[in-house]
Amino acid sequence: MNTLFFGIVAGLTAAFFSSVSYLVSRHHGTREKHASRRLLIFAHVLMGFICGTAAWSTYSADTLLSGIWHWSIWLPCVVSTGTYLFGTSAVFRVLTRADASRLSPLLGLKIIALGLIVSLVFGQTLSIEQWFAVMLCAAAAILLQQGGSGLPVQSLILLSCGCICFAIADLGIVEMINAIQTSLSLSRFSAGCLALLLTYVFIGLIVSPLTLFEYARQPCPTIRDWRAAAEYSAAWLLAMFGLYACIGYVGVILSTILQSTRGIMSVILGAILSGQGWHQLESRVERHVFFRRLIAALCMTTAVALYVVSNHDS
Repeated sequence: MNTLFFGIVAGLTAAFFSSVSYLVSRHHGTREKHASRRLLIFAHVLMGFICGTAAWSTYSADTLLSGIWHWSIWLPCVVSTGTYLFGTSAVFRVLTRADASRLSPLLGLKIIALGLIVSLVFGQTLSIEQWFAVMLCAAAAILLQQGGSGLPVQSLILLSCGCICFAIADLGIVEMINAIQTSLSLSRFSAGCLALLLTYVFIGLIVSPLTLFEYARQPCPTIRDWRAAAEYSAAWLLAMFGLYACIGYVGVILSTILQSTRGIMSVILGAILSGQGWHQLESRVERHVFFRRLIAALCMTTAVALYVVSNHDS
């Protein structure tokens, strides 16, 4: 019972801080024209440093200096890193134009992308339940877009491209975890944690040269830019560590379902912030719009749950 309880708490914690990270991104990313770009770069530099320190403290020197240097590990890492960065850039871009409560539920569109990729590219046969989940996800997206409460068309297209990238990144991460587990004979959870840390260290190394370009631009970065990056990094890493703790306690299926509740949480957090007068973060919405978003977010979570459970059973 304790294991199940802590796993559920960890999963809901991951969903909550994931929702908070979108609010932080919108809050800081809309301050100035360059703020969103600097937030993306500086936050991943900080996360790379934190994850590098965590990896060195957690895993043996032999594992980090010799055990991980296999092409089977780094090829999917490169693929997942590139697609993750593009997807995150798309999310940051959309958050400069739209409320987090309008964006977060639509991240469930990743299920449609996953379904199409594995069926059309890899030739896997989806079950009836999985195709129903894909259609339910599409119906939820249509519901969110009705009544002028959804995203503008350009933002929706950009977010859809981001979701495709996130789907590819997820497939790459799974391949990376499989390769680490095979090469190092680690448990699934330990291999997953190492994959997480290595991915963010790699991303940090990629984007760190871009900090020099930012200091060459005008206006010059300030402490405020780094403080914003630290706030986003804290929220996002808490979400990621909560997710992996949840996986360790209750497994990947329930953890995926729990993480998908971030859409519901974003809608509720948005309503609370709007009600408290934080209209620069969340626009005031009518009650029927709030319930439409909430129902759509519930449909997205249901679609994710149905897809991952059916995938495990098949």
